[in-house]
Amino acid sequence: MLSLQKYLTAASLFVLGIGSPLPLDPIGSGLHGNQGAHVVNTTATPETFKTLVAQNGASAVVTSATGLSYYDPNFNDGTSGKSNPSSYTCYSGPASSFPPKSQWMNFAAMFNLNQQDSLVPVGDSGPEQGAIYNAIVSVSKASKVDARVILAVIIQETHTLTALIFTKSTGNVRVPCTNNGVENCGLMQSYDAADQSYDPNNMQASITQMVIDGTQGTAAGPGLVQWFNDNSQTNGPTGGNVYKVVRGYNSGSIDQNNLSDGVGSTNSYVSDIANRLLGWNGYGNGAGPCGF
Repeated sequence: MLSLQKYLTAASLFVLGIGSPLPLDPIGSGLHGNQGAHVVNTTATPETFKTLVAQNGASAVVTSATGLSYYDPNFNDGTSGKSNPSSYTCYSGPASSFPPKSQWMNFAAMFNLNQQDSLVPVGDSGPEQGAIYNAIVSVSKASKVDARVILAVIIQETHTLTALIFTKSTGNVRVPCTNNGVENCGLMQSYDAADQSYDPNNMQASITQMVIDGTQGTAAGPGLVQWFNDNSQTNGPTGGNVYKVVRGYNSGSIDQNNLSDGVGSTNSYVSDIANRLLGWNGYGNGAGPCGF
């Protein structure tokens, strides 16, 4: 697949190429169901678990100093990624056990990697791929959430059935809604975003709205920004740490001592996100051997 960056213009971005058949996902990929936002836990819980109260995230921006430290507006900052993109490192324990931002792949290379290994195989058209890129760029700038984090969550949250009925995280704009106690729809399986699905007749706007909902939140519940900010409607579960943020986004609760405890959700979620930020393409054994 030709590099996406060659076809970026000031007005819009389009990618040459058409979808090809989805490759079969190997057994033991470490990719699981039970993704998406879960019901926000507002009841009393043990001290190791922190919870977040739902809120309206319209036009929300990361404001915490720690949260902003994970944001980089330069899409070329970062590493070139893994020498073997299918390799996977098992991460567990507290947030300090997860890789620092200095090891993350740069966004331009990360998008190109996932474009080749996820967006094209699932059949997202060139203009659809461009619309995803445009949405990530615009929402990242507006929200001050790093574009790499948004992309990693998109790839993690979208699944497509293969011929063997295994799932592969893909960035599929047509991903169906799921329900883990709350209806989650769209590219980021956003909190109670049932009215936001892909509209091919309004491609860019519908894709951008899906990214806004997952990043900046919905009227019904939090997005990434709310988890970063620990604002007055929260009891401070993340301290702005990105790995606690994505744990909370997926689970609705956080085991501060082990971010690979899904608290009823996907155990490998945070480890998967960390590996995607380092340049994992979603193939290989993934978290299968980790014992999560």
